[in-house]
Amino acid sequence: MKAPWRLLLSIGAFARVLNARTTSQSLTSGGRSGWLPNNNTAIQQWVSVKASEARSKHNGTLDPVIQAFKHAVDSRPDLARYADQMFVEVPDKYKSPYNETPSGTPELRNFADFLVLLDHIIHQGPDFYNKVDPPTAKDVVGFPINAALDWPMGTTAGYEFFLSSVVNDHMGRVLNHWAKYLGSAESVTVLDGWLSNLGKDTIATAGNNGKTNYTFEQLFACPNISAPYLGFRTWDDYFVRRFNPGIRPIAAPDNGPIDPHFPNPTLVITNACESAPLQLKHNISLSDNFFLKEQPYSLTNMLNFSPLAHNFVGGTVYQAYLSTFSYHRWHAPISGRIVKIENVAGTYYSENLFTGLAETTSPDDSGPNDSQAYISAVATRGIIYIQARDPRIGLMAVVFIGMAEVSSCEFTVKEGEEIVKGQEIGMFHFGGSTHVMVFQPGVELEFVEPIPKKGDFLKEKNRAVGSALAVVVS
Repeated sequence: MKAPWRLLLSIGAFARVLNARTTSQSLTSGGRSGWLPNNNTAIQQWVSVKASEARSKHNGTLDPVIQAFKHAVDSRPDLARYADQMFVEVPDKYKSPYNETPSGTPELRNFADFLVLLDHIIHQGPDFYNKVDPPTAKDVVGFPINAALDWPMGTTAGYEFFLSSVVNDHMGRVLNHWAKYLGSAESVTVLDGWLSNLGKDTIATAGNNGKTNYTFEQLFACPNISAPYLGFRTWDDYFVRRFNPGIRPIAAPDNGPIDPHFPNPTLVITNACESAPLQLKHNISLSDNFFLKEQPYSLTNMLNFSPLAHNFVGGTVYQAYLSTFSYHRWHAPISGRIVKIENVAGTYYSENLFTGLAETTSPDDSGPNDSQAYISAVATRGIIYIQARDPRIGLMAVVFIGMAEVSSCEFTVKEGEEIVKGQEIGMFHFGGSTHVMVFQPGVELEFVEPIPKKGDFLKEKNRAVGSALAVVVS
């Protein structure tokens, strides 16, 4: 049986609205905020190099988890057709490396080639700096699988393929298998690049955000600065590193000294993630056509058809984005009681088709960046509902959403637990992504810093986790 969101997104339904496209600008104007290199040539070159490596090392046998994925696709004629067609449908100007590399050798011609590359990727960690020629290939690729699918996932066939529950079930298994490697001691060697002087400086620059001048070791809790890899045992251990005490103070703590800027601390909402603002929307509908180009929020889909969604009809949604260089743990934006926690299995590489190659003037060259509102309704995500201590805030929801290979949303708190503002509540493993705060109607928010109307997050700086985001106007 198809998942409920899948029924809404059939290609037939999409075709009925295709001619109704608007000419509004996409959410971003380019760039990738750290997940992929800042020019498409670098991505193509990186994929070409990795595909060549994969092919040279391939012995004809795939990892069992990928072999099972192949078998599932091959057993379904529709999926097998989409799997190859999504590489064929990439327009000529974007073809390399799906057609010919600069050397004239096809690298990713079809789904079979992609599986060989995928098999190669899941047995290594993400490189910080890929030292290969030409110079355009020297850049960070934080989403290696996403890099390989950069254009195919945006085609009509790719749209259908990555909405399939069969595909997402197997992609989930592949990513979980990779997560085991990234959590193993074997993965630690990839930290040579991330903990090089350049790597540490890059992460520190993001952490300082133009306001401080700390070193990596001053910003982050390192298990043992005298040990190899600063004491980090695995890639994941490094990725979910904590800030050192005092680096991210909590704004207006409920029981702290009174801040003259915030005379009523219980009404201060803090940033749940170290993230750049995407957009702010009001009067949110219970159900809406989130697959349209405008990507309106749909509460019933975002909150996985929970009866609690009705509490937020007509309310407010704030969405913000995490980059690869960000801090990836989550902290409570308010004090209160946890009403419900839910982990939702969803899509991994689905993007809004209007931001993909159906958008002929400026398609998203780093999908699903421009599809963040859309993926709030379909992607793998973790949802927490908090009943605030202050009744003027009431019930709020926070949705932590996986993008691309970010497949693990881990909560470290439990239902029924009382939490305080600024307390750690969970984390993303291997990657960040995007998150949404949902407020009930009648909760009027005054934001501490302006929120961009167009959601041009790639030009926005991170708002520090635990800093004041908004104040409820009582």
